[in-house]
Amino acid sequence: MKLYRSMLFVPGNRPEWMDKAPQYNPDALLIDLEDAVPIVEKKETRQKVRDGIARLQKRGVPVIVRVNGVNTGLTGEDIEAIVSPGLVGIAVPKLEFAEEIRKIDAWIELFEQKAGMEHNSVKIVAIPETARGIMNAYELASACKRVGTITGSISNRSGDVTKAIGYQSTRGELENLYQASHVLLAARAAGIEYPLAGAPLEVKDLVFVGEQMKRARQIGYRSVMVIHPTAVAIANEVFSPSKEEIEWNKGILKAMADAEAGGRAAVTYDGMMVDYAHVRNALDLIHQAEAFGMDVGTYPDIKAL
Repeated sequence: MKLYRSMLFVPGNRPEWMDKAPQYNPDALLIDLEDAVPIVEKKETRQKVRDGIARLQKRGVPVIVRVNGVNTGLTGEDIEAIVSPGLVGIAVPKLEFAEEIRKIDAWIELFEQKAGMEHNSVKIVAIPETARGIMNAYELASACKRVGTITGSISNRSGDVTKAIGYQSTRGELENLYQASHVLLAARAAGIEYPLAGAPLEVKDLVFVGEQMKRARQIGYRSVMVIHPTAVAIANEVFSPSKEEIEWNKGILKAMADAEAGGRAAVTYDGMMVDYAHVRNALDLIHQAEAFGMDVGTYPDIKAL
């Protein structure tokens, strides 16, 4: 699944918000059919979401939709209603078992075919929010090839994961470190390139939101769900390579290019030994920066197997 640094939540029953949301510059929109939509409006909201996907596709805005969980009896019809050109992902909440993922996969495949869409063009965003689901993170992440990413929670004062685990939220978030790391490791082991952090729920304390996102990035998460437009710019900054990171990694490429010219495959750089493993990491970071439209300047054309 493509790297989306920020996925901004928008309630599916608010089409005017869908149309307004791109002005905040999220990498993708996460339109909600689940908890942000009143129960009595869920069925009628499906068509609003489908219409919104069509409008947003014309503007080049990628859309992911969070459907209702598989235990609600609404999921299949949610998927049927929304699978259409412009949809890049379906986020499924409260997942616990790989069999649930495979059921979602079959539904999406059916409705991709009916919509004339390319096979496997719609990815699954797995959202484990129960103790069993979090424990089974690897089984969820590896259930089928359509799983594009999986979420690990940022610590919040309330919500499904807080209730499931029973922790007391603190600003330091040590109470959340194990489960966030557990999901992160499961994602990486399953071959997921860009693990997704859950959404910080604070909307007033943006300094704290930034701290939460930085911790998630330090652990290894590469993108984040965003609950409020004011946090989009923070997410895009935190999950983009910094100028310092770019220059440091360009230095690795320069040092290794010089080493190659001298017939060596390892060299000391910034007080540490580097080799082709570091070249791969450096190129990955620089190519991501380029994909975000950042000016990285020139760097040596060096290859690594």
